Amino acid sequence: MNFANRINYSIDNIERSIVADTPIGTRYSDSQKKKLYQEKEKQLNKFADLKKRINISHIHKYPIKGVSIFSRIGILPSKLVISDDRIKDMCQNQFWTSFRRQRKRTRERRFTRCPGLTQHSSCPYFTPPAKKVREKLDKADIFIALQTKLFNEVKNIEWEYLTVNRLREDIESLLGKKAIIQQFGAGPCQACHPLPCLGMGKCRNPRRQAPALEAMGLPVGQLCRDMALFSGDKAWEIKWIKHFGLPNMTPKKWKVVFGLAVKLPTNGKR
Repeated sequence: MNFANRINYSIDNIERSIVADTPIGTRYSDSQKKKLYQEKEKQLNKFADLKKRINISHIHKYPIKGVSIFSRIGILPSKLVISDDRIKDMCQNQFWTSFRRQRKRTRERRFTRCPGLTQHSSCPYFTPPAKKVREKLDKADIFIALQTKLFNEVKNIEWEYLTVNRLREDIESLLGKKAIIQQFGAGPCQACHPLPCLGMGKCRNPRRQAPALEAMGLPVGQLCRDMALFSGDKAWEIKWIKHFGLPNMTPKKWKVVFGLAVKLPTNGKR
Protein backbone atom coordinates (compact mmCIF):
# COMPACT_ATOMS: atom_id res chain seq x y z
CA MET A 1 0.00 0.00 0.00
CA ASN A 2 1.43 3.37 -1.03
CA PHE A 3 1.27 6.16 1.55
CA ALA A 4 3.81 8.40 -0.21
CA ASN A 5 1.20 11.07 -0.99
CA ARG A 6 -0.36 11.06 2.48
CA ILE A 7 0.48 13.46 5.31
CA ASN A 8 2.64 11.73 7.89
CA TYR A 9 0.94 11.08 11.22
CA SER A 10 -2.54 12.04 10.05
CA ILE A 11 -5.25 9.95 11.71
CA ASP A 12 -6.11 8.41 8.36
CA ASN A 13 -2.48 7.51 7.66
CA ILE A 14 -1.95 6.00 11.11
CA GLU A 15 -5.08 3.90 10.88
CA ARG A 16 -4.28 2.67 7.37
CA SER A 17 -0.75 1.78 8.48
CA ILE A 18 -2.09 -0.26 11.40
CA VAL A 19 -4.55 -2.04 9.10
CA ALA A 20 -1.77 -2.87 6.64
CA ASP A 21 0.25 -4.35 9.51
CA THR A 22 -2.47 -6.79 10.68
CA PRO A 23 -2.91 -10.43 9.59
CA ILE A 24 -6.29 -9.62 8.03
CA GLY A 25 -4.88 -6.55 6.29
CA THR A 26 -2.17 -8.61 4.61
CA ARG A 27 -4.11 -11.83 4.00
CA TYR A 28 -7.04 -10.79 1.81
CA SER A 29 -7.15 -9.08 -1.56
CA ASP A 30 -10.29 -7.18 -2.59
CA SER A 31 -11.36 -10.09 -4.79
CA GLN A 32 -10.95 -12.52 -1.89
CA LYS A 33 -12.96 -10.21 0.34
CA LYS A 34 -15.76 -10.05 -2.22
CA LYS A 35 -15.83 -13.85 -2.43
CA LEU A 36 -16.22 -14.14 1.35
CA TYR A 37 -18.93 -11.48 1.24
CA GLN A 38 -20.85 -13.39 -1.42
CA GLU A 39 -20.66 -16.53 0.72
CA LYS A 40 -22.14 -14.67 3.69
CA GLU A 41 -24.85 -13.14 1.52
CA LYS A 42 -25.79 -16.63 0.39
CA GLN A 43 -25.92 -17.78 4.01
CA LEU A 44 -28.03 -14.77 4.97
CA ASN A 45 -30.52 -15.54 2.19
CA LYS A 46 -31.71 -18.47 4.33
CA PHE A 47 -33.07 -15.96 6.87
CA ALA A 48 -35.70 -13.95 5.01
CA ASP A 49 -37.09 -12.21 8.12
CA LEU A 50 -33.62 -11.15 9.21
CA LYS A 51 -32.86 -9.74 5.75
CA LYS A 52 -36.00 -7.62 5.98
CA ARG A 53 -34.66 -6.06 9.16
CA ILE A 54 -31.23 -5.33 7.70
CA ASN A 55 -32.84 -2.65 5.58
CA ILE A 56 -32.82 1.11 6.08
CA SER A 57 -36.55 1.36 5.33
CA HIS A 58 -37.22 -1.01 8.22
CA ILE A 59 -34.95 1.03 10.52
CA HIS A 60 -36.84 4.22 9.64
CA LYS A 61 -40.07 2.63 10.89
CA TYR A 62 -38.79 2.57 14.47
CA PRO A 63 -40.77 5.05 16.62
CA ILE A 64 -37.60 6.94 17.57
CA LYS A 65 -37.17 10.67 17.02
CA GLY A 66 -34.05 11.19 14.92
CA VAL A 67 -33.94 7.66 13.48
CA SER A 68 -34.24 9.06 9.94
CA ILE A 69 -30.67 10.39 10.25
CA PHE A 70 -29.48 6.81 9.81
CA SER A 71 -28.91 6.50 6.09
CA ARG A 72 -27.44 3.09 5.21
CA ILE A 73 -27.10 -0.42 6.58
CA GLY A 74 -25.35 -3.54 5.35
CA ILE A 75 -23.29 -6.57 6.27
CA LEU A 76 -19.75 -7.82 5.93
CA PRO A 77 -18.13 -11.10 6.99
CA SER A 78 -17.14 -10.82 10.66
CA LYS A 79 -13.83 -12.57 9.93
CA LEU A 80 -12.80 -9.52 7.90
CA VAL A 81 -13.38 -7.11 10.81
CA ILE A 82 -10.05 -6.09 12.35
CA SER A 83 -9.44 -5.58 16.07
CA ASP A 84 -6.04 -4.23 17.10
CA ASP A 85 -4.89 -2.73 20.39
CA ARG A 86 -3.03 0.00 18.49
CA ILE A 87 -6.40 1.39 17.40
CA LYS A 88 -7.41 1.62 21.06
CA ASP A 89 -4.13 3.37 21.80
CA MET A 90 -5.14 6.13 19.40
CA CYS A 91 -7.61 7.31 22.04
CA GLN A 92 -4.52 8.71 23.77
CA ASN A 93 -3.69 10.95 20.80
CA GLN A 94 -3.56 14.64 21.73
CA PHE A 95 -5.79 16.93 19.68
CA TRP A 96 -7.18 20.45 19.71
CA THR A 97 -10.80 20.69 20.81
CA SER A 98 -13.03 22.66 23.15
CA PHE A 99 -14.54 21.58 26.46
CA ARG A 100 -17.32 23.03 28.55
CA ARG A 101 -16.31 24.43 31.94
CA GLN A 102 -19.19 23.39 34.17
CA ARG A 103 -18.87 26.09 36.82
CA LYS A 104 -18.53 29.07 34.48
CA ARG A 105 -20.64 27.48 31.73
CA THR A 106 -18.12 28.56 29.13
CA ARG A 107 -15.98 26.65 26.68
CA GLU A 108 -12.22 26.58 26.63
CA ARG A 109 -9.75 25.43 23.98
CA ARG A 110 -7.47 22.55 24.95
CA PHE A 111 -4.83 20.32 23.42
CA THR A 112 -5.58 17.02 25.12
CA ARG A 113 -6.65 13.43 24.70
CA CYS A 114 -10.23 12.16 24.66
CA PRO A 115 -11.80 12.93 28.06
CA GLY A 116 -13.55 9.54 28.12
CA LEU A 117 -10.25 7.65 28.31
CA THR A 118 -9.84 5.79 31.64
CA GLN A 119 -13.07 7.41 32.93
CA HIS A 120 -16.00 6.19 30.85
CA SER A 121 -16.99 2.53 31.28
CA SER A 122 -17.22 1.94 27.52
CA CYS A 123 -13.81 3.49 26.84
CA PRO A 124 -10.26 2.17 27.15
CA TYR A 125 -9.04 0.77 29.32
CA PHE A 126 -12.20 -0.81 30.59
CA THR A 127 -12.86 -2.41 27.22
CA PRO A 128 -11.44 -5.88 26.50
CA PRO A 129 -8.09 -6.33 24.74
CA ALA A 130 -8.11 -6.90 20.99
CA LYS A 131 -7.45 -10.63 21.47
CA LYS A 132 -10.75 -10.98 23.38
CA VAL A 133 -12.62 -8.88 20.83
CA ARG A 134 -11.19 -11.11 18.08
CA GLU A 135 -12.62 -14.13 19.90
CA LYS A 136 -16.03 -12.47 19.91
CA LEU A 137 -15.84 -11.64 16.21
CA ASP A 138 -14.79 -15.21 15.41
CA LYS A 139 -17.95 -16.50 17.10
CA ALA A 140 -20.08 -14.33 14.79
CA ASP A 141 -20.95 -14.95 11.14
CA ILE A 142 -21.84 -11.45 9.98
CA PHE A 143 -21.17 -7.90 11.09
CA ILE A 144 -24.06 -5.48 10.56
CA ALA A 145 -22.90 -1.89 10.01
CA LEU A 146 -25.31 1.01 10.44
CA GLN A 147 -24.26 4.50 9.37
CA THR A 148 -25.88 7.96 9.51
CA LYS A 149 -25.96 10.61 6.84
CA LEU A 150 -23.89 13.75 7.42
CA PHE A 151 -25.15 15.82 10.36
CA ASN A 152 -23.80 18.24 12.98
CA GLU A 153 -25.92 17.68 16.09
CA VAL A 154 -23.87 17.34 19.29
CA LYS A 155 -26.83 17.21 21.68
CA ASN A 156 -29.80 14.86 21.91
CA ILE A 157 -27.97 11.90 20.38
CA GLU A 158 -29.81 9.26 22.41
CA TRP A 159 -31.63 8.24 19.20
CA GLU A 160 -28.40 6.62 18.01
CA TYR A 161 -28.30 4.22 20.95
CA LEU A 162 -32.06 3.70 21.06
CA THR A 163 -31.86 2.64 17.41
CA VAL A 164 -29.02 0.14 17.74
CA ASN A 165 -30.66 -1.39 20.81
CA ARG A 166 -34.00 -1.61 19.01
CA LEU A 167 -32.26 -3.40 16.14
CA ARG A 168 -30.57 -5.74 18.62
CA GLU A 169 -33.95 -6.57 20.18
CA ASP A 170 -35.38 -7.11 16.69
CA ILE A 171 -32.70 -9.65 15.85
CA GLU A 172 -32.92 -11.35 19.23
CA SER A 173 -36.66 -11.82 18.75
CA LEU A 174 -35.86 -13.77 15.57
CA LEU A 175 -32.67 -15.64 16.43
CA GLY A 176 -32.55 -15.67 20.23
CA LYS A 177 -30.49 -13.62 22.71
CA LYS A 178 -27.31 -15.58 22.04
CA ALA A 179 -27.32 -14.41 18.43
CA ILE A 180 -25.89 -11.00 19.33
CA ILE A 181 -22.24 -11.53 20.16
CA GLN A 182 -21.42 -7.83 20.61
CA GLN A 183 -22.79 -4.41 19.72
CA PHE A 184 -20.66 -1.38 18.95
CA GLY A 185 -21.30 2.35 19.10
CA ALA A 186 -19.65 5.66 18.21
CA GLY A 187 -17.82 7.53 20.95
CA PRO A 188 -18.48 7.06 24.67
CA CYS A 189 -21.67 5.03 25.13
CA GLN A 190 -24.82 7.10 25.73
CA ALA A 191 -27.26 4.21 26.19
CA CYS A 192 -28.21 5.48 29.66
CA HIS A 193 -28.72 9.10 28.56
CA PRO A 194 -29.73 11.42 30.22
CA LEU A 195 -28.19 9.60 33.16
CA PRO A 196 -24.39 9.95 33.26
CA CYS A 197 -22.16 6.92 32.91
CA LEU A 198 -21.32 5.33 36.26
CA GLY A 199 -17.73 5.28 35.06
CA MET A 200 -14.66 3.30 36.05
CA GLY A 201 -15.91 0.10 34.44
CA LYS A 202 -19.35 0.04 36.09
CA CYS A 203 -22.48 -0.23 33.92
CA ARG A 204 -26.20 0.01 34.77
CA ASN A 205 -27.26 -2.13 31.83
CA PRO A 206 -24.48 -4.15 30.15
CA ARG A 207 -26.89 -5.55 27.54
CA ARG A 208 -27.57 -2.05 26.22
CA GLN A 209 -23.97 -0.85 26.42
CA ALA A 210 -22.44 -0.02 23.04
CA PRO A 211 -18.70 0.68 23.34
CA ALA A 212 -17.23 2.60 20.43
CA LEU A 213 -15.79 0.68 17.50
CA GLU A 214 -12.38 2.26 18.17
CA ALA A 215 -12.62 1.50 21.90
CA MET A 216 -12.83 -2.18 20.94
CA GLY A 217 -9.87 -1.85 18.57
CA LEU A 218 -11.88 -1.70 15.31
CA PRO A 219 -10.57 0.68 12.62
CA VAL A 220 -13.79 2.39 11.57
CA GLY A 221 -12.17 3.84 8.46
CA GLN A 222 -11.30 0.39 7.11
CA LEU A 223 -14.69 -0.96 8.13
CA CYS A 224 -16.36 1.75 6.04
CA ARG A 225 -14.01 1.20 3.10
CA ASP A 226 -14.95 -2.48 3.13
CA MET A 227 -18.65 -1.58 3.24
CA ALA A 228 -18.10 0.67 0.21
CA LEU A 229 -16.29 -2.19 -1.55
CA PHE A 230 -19.09 -4.70 -0.92
CA SER A 231 -22.03 -2.37 -1.55
CA GLY A 232 -20.58 -0.28 -4.36
CA ASP A 233 -21.70 2.80 -2.43
CA LYS A 234 -18.80 5.23 -1.88
CA ALA A 235 -20.95 7.18 0.60
CA TRP A 236 -19.90 4.64 3.23
CA GLU A 237 -16.38 6.08 3.30
CA ILE A 238 -15.56 8.66 5.98
CA LYS A 239 -13.40 11.76 6.38
CA TRP A 240 -11.62 12.45 9.63
CA ILE A 241 -12.44 15.68 11.44
CA LYS A 242 -9.74 18.16 12.42
CA HIS A 243 -10.12 20.61 15.34
CA PHE A 244 -13.44 19.19 16.51
CA GLY A 245 -15.63 21.80 18.22
CA LEU A 246 -13.44 24.72 17.21
CA PRO A 247 -14.29 27.50 14.70
CA ASN A 248 -11.79 26.06 12.16
CA MET A 249 -13.22 22.54 12.37
CA THR A 250 -13.15 20.68 9.03
CA PRO A 251 -15.30 19.14 7.77
CA LYS A 252 -18.25 20.82 9.51
CA LYS A 253 -20.46 17.71 9.40
CA TRP A 254 -19.81 14.08 10.22
CA LYS A 255 -21.23 10.57 10.11
CA VAL A 256 -21.32 7.98 12.89
CA VAL A 257 -21.18 4.21 12.59
CA PHE A 258 -22.73 1.53 14.81
CA GLY A 259 -22.38 -2.22 14.51
CA LEU A 260 -23.63 -5.64 15.61
CA ALA A 261 -21.69 -8.89 15.45
CA VAL A 262 -24.29 -11.61 14.81
CA LYS A 263 -24.17 -15.40 14.92
CA LEU A 264 -26.58 -17.12 12.55
CA PRO A 265 -28.31 -20.42 13.49
CA THR A 266 -26.76 -23.40 11.76
CA ASN A 267 -30.10 -24.97 10.76
CA GLY A 268 -31.25 -21.94 8.74
CA LYS A 269 -34.84 -22.26 10.00
CA ARG A 270 -35.18 -19.12 12.08
